[in-house]
Amino acid sequence: MDTIKEHKIMFSCNHHGTIVQVFLDTAGILENFDLPIGIHQIIEKSSINVLGDFWLSIKQNMMEEEHYLVGLNNQGENIIFNFSGYLLNDKVLICGRTDMNSSEKALEEIMLINNEQANKIRLVEKKADNFERKVNKYEVDEFLLNDFSSLNNELINSKREMMRKNQKIELLNNELNTVNKNLELLAYSLSHDLREPLRMVGSFLGLLQRKYVDHLDVKGQRYLKFASEGAKRLSKMLTGLLEYHKAGNIVIDETVDLNNVLSEVKQILQTVIKESKTEIISVKLPIVKGSFTGYQQVFQNLISNSIKFVPKGRTSKISIEVSENDQLFTLAIQDNGIGIPEKKYQEVFVMFKQLHNSGEYEGTGMGLSMVKKTVERMNGKIWVTSEKDKGSTFFIEIKKQK
Repeated sequence: MDTIKEHKIMFSCNHHGTIVQVFLDTAGILENFDLPIGIHQIIEKSSINVLGDFWLSIKQNMMEEEHYLVGLNNQGENIIFNFSGYLLNDKVLICGRTDMNSSEKALEEIMLINNEQANKIRLVEKKADNFERKVNKYEVDEFLLNDFSSLNNELINSKREMMRKNQKIELLNNELNTVNKNLELLAYSLSHDLREPLRMVGSFLGLLQRKYVDHLDVKGQRYLKFASEGAKRLSKMLTGLLEYHKAGNIVIDETVDLNNVLSEVKQILQTVIKESKTEIISVKLPIVKGSFTGYQQVFQNLISNSIKFVPKGRTSKISIEVSENDQLFTLAIQDNGIGIPEKKYQEVFVMFKQLHNSGEYEGTGMGLSMVKKTVERMNGKIWVTSEKDKGSTFFIEIKKQK
């Protein structure tokens, strides 16, 4: 059998998915490219959606440990890499390898051990069954006694072997538990480091408010109040987001009043809503199962986009309607913005896809992909219809509580 050469690749990207530096490339995939280039230029077309999920997981969780198989194009040859990624300040470090990671190897070895044990037990049981049939036929002779002795020795040896294998399994499980604990410690460290600067800002704003508020005019006092409330709200949002995106512990079975979600989002966006004179009209929204923080992300992204993507000279108007049947609620969030071409309906939810000039409209092309991922995590669906220069309507389908 031919030996498949193992390859490794390591490079860093900016937050827009552009490769800016290569550290390791044993397969020579990036040799024929001049940096910087978009990461999607070296990805096989069939792996684009996988890349999107992988990138979104990094942005939300700050790291993703070798769970995504991505095909890279090496001069016409498709090489499958096991990708992991880490969010480091303004860079994203991507590591890929064609061999399995340590956890997968450990699990595969456990499966092989269990299969080996099961085969040995089945063989011993078969021999024991043959022995019982011989006894029933009164064929107790010297050969039978020898066979019984051999069978007994085999059972003893198998028991010893199973004990040895179980010890090995226990060691592997301990190793996996150690890896998981290290990941939890890393997640805690990162979240703590992110919250600490915000605590310091809130603390100094509190000192300013207590000691110098009487020296400020009415406008200055109002600005200081807005800053202090904003810091508190951001701290609350950060805590909620960290809990929501914590690996393997996403809570999606909360009872959520969407009216409270909308009210919270209006508070968060109050400055931009006031400055743009945006009008938001909503019917009474339902109470659903999911995550308060998750729905907050969805509403905040959709309303922010509706305010942002409006032609110059037009005042933004947003309406939120609800329809229902026996099993589902369907939210319709409609705006009067610039609209989306019909052939681009699916692309707006794809990572890195910006349908408009970034110089004209700010953005990273990630907002709607995060919205789609969040809705789907809460077992919902999202889609869009639109008419150019007249506006768009985003529909969100939510299952009713049972």
